[in-house]
Amino acid sequence: MIVHSEYPIGEARVRRQAEAACRAGWQVDVLALATDGSPRRELVSGVRVCRTAVRRMRRMSRWGLVSEYGRFWLDAAAFCSRARGYRTVVVANPPDFLVFAALAQRLRGASIILDVHDLMTDLFAVRLGKNMDSADMRMLVALERLSLRFADRLMTVHEPYRREVARRAGGQRDAAVVMNSADPQLFVRRAAAPETPKVIGYHGSIFERYGVFDVLHAFADISQRFPEAELWMLGDGDARPVLESEARALGIAERCRFSPGFVSAEEIADLLPSFTVGVVPNRPNVLNRFALSTKLFEYVAVGVPVVCVRLETLAAHFGPDELLFYEPASVHDLAAKLSVCLQQPRDMDTMADRAAEHYRRDYSWQRNSEAFLHEIDA
Repeated sequence: MIVHSEYPIGEARVRRQAEAACRAGWQVDVLALATDGSPRRELVSGVRVCRTAVRRMRRMSRWGLVSEYGRFWLDAAAFCSRARGYRTVVVANPPDFLVFAALAQRLRGASIILDVHDLMTDLFAVRLGKNMDSADMRMLVALERLSLRFADRLMTVHEPYRREVARRAGGQRDAAVVMNSADPQLFVRRAAAPETPKVIGYHGSIFERYGVFDVLHAFADISQRFPEAELWMLGDGDARPVLESEARALGIAERCRFSPGFVSAEEIADLLPSFTVGVVPNRPNVLNRFALSTKLFEYVAVGVPVVCVRLETLAAHFGPDELLFYEPASVHDLAAKLSVCLQQPRDMDTMADRAAEHYRRDYSWQRNSEAFLHEIDA
């Protein structure tokens, strides 16, 4: 498995897949980015982790991003050219073109699966502020199509993505759906509602496009009405230092808890039962119209009530009697919905129960791990 991320903390989807394959009897190696304080080779829950010398940059220009991706691609290609004995190579995007690093393995008879976590062109358009009609974006569109066609099999995270991936591959390929469900060994139903303080929580990547500033400003709006409430933002990303500075400027820093960096899945699982409400605040943009956050499934699996932005894909998977939706990019409406959560805990627990039942029935990792194992077996 090849992933341009840290392992095991950087990409929960790859970790769940790798450990599921191990339990099913596969020998699994994961090639990942370097991680501070971790060795180049390590065994993690049965998975052999191989780390390159490439580290993720916190802030980078367009050419810095190209350099980081390029250096990781070269390391992955070198690894694949040396390695022997693999039956299957699962390549996680972004970037899509990382799939070509596995060419040597294909020539030795391995099957190549491209797992589309994100739509690469949409991601880069948002991240770099590019118009889809620009020359470099047209080049990325062509590269995306070539990558989708190069892989022997395609995999992605939900049905709307499946349709879009098939379209972008030219209508000639289909993709299996393996959803980003919560790890059932970590995220289990909490026994009871948490006591005070009341915690409004967010966890995961801290980037502006994920609406983290909307959460901060909504909390500032309601902070005086709910003096016992706290805001916990657990994770890391480009926006974290700015977010902490903004909290100080708003005078709410003492009631905000920021983690010093990425938080492991084990730590998140321990902390989620303390959340009074979890927030899924994605900003409306070309990328997030398809986003179905893993954090949403983790909140629901644990039984945490959820305030969620009303975007198309999110609203297609849960109903208004299961999640409390707010209007996209509306700090005012988000603040109003958070107030409802803090004022009406019994009603919110009832909604959380409905969401948890829906999740267990249709979206659980047990179902999706079977779909993943079917793909690598095939």
